[in-house]
Amino acid sequence: MIYQWVRKYIGIPFVSNGRTMQGCDCYGLVRLVLQNEYGIELPELSDNYTDALNCEQTARLFAEKLPVLTAAQIPAPEEKAVAVITENGRPCHIGIVAGNRYILHANRKTGTVCQRETHPGLQGRIEGYYRVR
Repeated sequence: MIYQWVRKYIGIPFVSNGRTMQGCDCYGLVRLVLQNEYGIELPELSDNYTDALNCEQTARLFAEKLPVLTAAQIPAPEEKAVAVITENGRPCHIGIVAGNRYILHANRKTGTVCQRETHPGLQGRIEGYYRVR
């Protein structure tokens, strides 16, 4: 089952450092969903990078901040979990579990999308799932 809240986030335009329904990047989307749907506040990280599409910047940011934001890696997706996604072998993109092995994430070309983890754009790229503190 896909969670009921997912539909309202599909199609939000991609905006680097965006944090609203009018536009967001991958971290902004995860932050927005966790805040709106679960009352979980993640820290603002937009001052830590200039371009969400710069994999070098985001990989460094995730390496530094992911342990602070998440409790532990978990063996399988669960509600409220963050999916860390690789790009060219480096973890530099995130999404949020949307239920039934689907991931909601911000795509630079189409805006936010909900894709099954076996979708060609995600298959083999999920580094792991993490429970949020």
